[in-house]
Amino acid sequence: MVDIFEEIRRLRKEMDRFFERFGEFREFERPEFKEPLLDLTETDDEIIARIELPGVEKKGIVLNLTEDSLEIKAEKKKEERIEKEGYIKSERSYKGFYRKMTLPARIIPEKAEATYKEGILEIRMPKAEKKKAEKVRRVEIK
Repeated sequence: MVDIFEEIRRLRKEMDRFFERFGEFREFERPEFKEPLLDLTETDDEIIARIELPGVEKKGIVLNLTEDSLEIKAEKKKEERIEKEGYIKSERSYKGFYRKMTLPARIIPEKAEATYKEGILEIRMPKAEKKKAEKVRRVEIK
């Protein structure tokens, strides 16, 4: 008779080994991406996003907006080369930030404005016109 719990344990071990190996390969395929910290504020007229991108230069930021979503990609590259008599030291690192989210209200992407200062990206996105409130009309029954 087959012990179902032993079979489940065996299967779990195999899956753990598979995902460990999968993770090792993935590290070599692409650089590390982190989800940046984000504060989202909604007013009557606009949505304001403040995103922390420490150490990133403005030219390394890509911002995409649609009527209902925000996507941010940012690259942080560091290269250091020291040449002294007898040896050369060269180090490179690459990290990135990525985040995509659905916005709480529809916006007008063409009118959005973004500024970047001291590692903080601020995006001001004007809301699309609100639907006019439907007028309720009471109909008398004859």
